[in-house]
Amino acid sequence: MVSDIVSRLRLFSNSLLTSSAPGQIAAGFTLGMLIGVMPKSNLIALSLCVVLFSLRCNKGLGLAVAVMFSLVSPLTDPIAHKLGAALLQTESMQGAYAAAFNMPLGPWVGFNNTVVTGSFLLGLYLAYPVYFALRMLLSVVQSTLQPETREEIVADVDLQTRAAA
Repeated sequence: MVSDIVSRLRLFSNSLLTSSAPGQIAAGFTLGMLIGVMPKSNLIALSLCVVLFSLRCNKGLGLAVAVMFSLVSPLTDPIAHKLGAALLQTESMQGAYAAAFNMPLGPWVGFNNTVVTGSFLLGLYLAYPVYFALRMLLSVVQSTLQPETREEIVADVDLQTRAAA
C-alpha cells in the first residue's frame, strides 16, 4: 500500500523533472495558481482555463495546483474582498466600470464582485515572482541531474507508464 503510493509519487515527480522545460512547468504552476485563487463562477476563471489548455505548459501540474489553491482560497477571501473593494470604490474609475458592465458579456466577467476583482489582482501580483522563482529553482534542479540519470529516469517512467496501462 505505502510502496504503491511512493511509487506513484516518484513517477509523478520524475515526469515533472524530465519531460518539460522549467519554463513550461513554472507556467503550468502559475496558471493553476491563478485559476485556483479565483472564484469559479465567472468568465475570468473560464478564460484562464482556456489559456491553460491553449499554451504549451504542464497541464497536469496546472490542474493539480488549481485544485490545491481552490482549497486554500477561502482563507484569502477577506484580503481579496478588501483589495477588490478598494479598487472598485475608486471614484475616477466608476465610468469605466459602468461601461464595462453594460457591455454584452460584462455581467459574466464578474468584476463587479469585490472578491473576484481582489482575487484576480492578488493572483496577478503573485504570478510574476512565483513564475520566476519556480523557473530558477527548476533550472537548478534539472541541471544537477546528470544526463545519464535523466535518461534512466525517462526510461523508468516509460516502463512504469506501460506497466500501469
